[in-house]
Amino acid sequence: MWRHDSRLTDGFASQAHRVCASGERTAPGYDFGMERGVTPTWVTSAGVVVVAGKGGVGSSTVAAALSLIAARQGANVLLIAVDGRPGLGPLLGGEPIGPEERTLRSFGRSGRIRGRTIPPEQAFSDYLALKGIGGVLRKAASAASLDVIAAATPGLEHLLVLGKIKELQREKSADLIIVDAPPAGLAAPFLRSASALQAVVASGPIRTQADEVAEMLADAKRCQGLLVTIPEETPVNEVVELAYDIEEKLGLSLGPLVVNACWPYLAGLEMSPTAAARAQGVTLSRAAKAALDVSARFGRARMEGQQRQLARLDELLPLARIELPRVPTARFGPAELDILAAALAVEPRAAS
Repeated sequence: MWRHDSRLTDGFASQAHRVCASGERTAPGYDFGMERGVTPTWVTSAGVVVVAGKGGVGSSTVAAALSLIAARQGANVLLIAVDGRPGLGPLLGGEPIGPEERTLRSFGRSGRIRGRTIPPEQAFSDYLALKGIGGVLRKAASAASLDVIAAATPGLEHLLVLGKIKELQREKSADLIIVDAPPAGLAAPFLRSASALQAVVASGPIRTQADEVAEMLADAKRCQGLLVTIPEETPVNEVVELAYDIEEKLGLSLGPLVVNACWPYLAGLEMSPTAAARAQGVTLSRAAKAALDVSARFGRARMEGQQRQLARLDELLPLARIELPRVPTARFGPAELDILAAALAVEPRAAS
């Protein structure tokens, strides 16, 4: 595994601290691990990290933030977008990613982030090459056969993609491979593809591939899952279901649960605007008081709802947890990603 370089993380922390100190892009009440040069042990515990969550909770952003943490610590990181989302490249300050691997960012002597997608047809072609099928025949076979074979073998396309990831991990093509998995509704079928095919294929190359992928997923040193949610009822329901599904049925080791877009606790939120203004020697107009009353009620309602969902997670999902701040911005870009990466680079709070 790579070695931590404090010069890289200290520089990152300073940059994140300058952004946070402005008060423009982040909220108070959050600790930023990279300011202290922390190397979270969970980041380095497995060679492949599969990041998954319900659509809209920020799992792709968390995958990008994780790649930034590792690369700034000197790691050679390969970031794979299973669904082919090209936006991960610009988010990291690079070009949109595609099937051809490209370097998105570099740090110091060894730290870098490479990005790519893995289309099923490319994974199929690579698999045929691995089995010794030549170029022209391979191209014809991969173009003509995959749709037919996949239609007759549900889960095969997912297995081919996971098989390619397995080969990349086996070849040690990176210190850390981060997989931006499909949204929660598709993440479970994606990860279950190997076990599903094991149940119906008794022998042959597909069975061998399924066995090898299942072995990787069940090996905590080779692969772990990182689940992402937000403190709202439906995303919490889905992440709880996904966690038990993949851990119990697949044996996939789970890292800390990441709760994204958390509202920070604001001291004095329970106080009425009139009382708060009086304490500061300020007199409010009727219009200002009405506007502040609405804002305060909204803030209290959001905090109460958030606390209910965090309490549900405590009860239903006994995983260590990292809470990331809500970053209000019109456009989420590299500067905002730095804030989340700094907040993510901590040891998680133990499950209660």
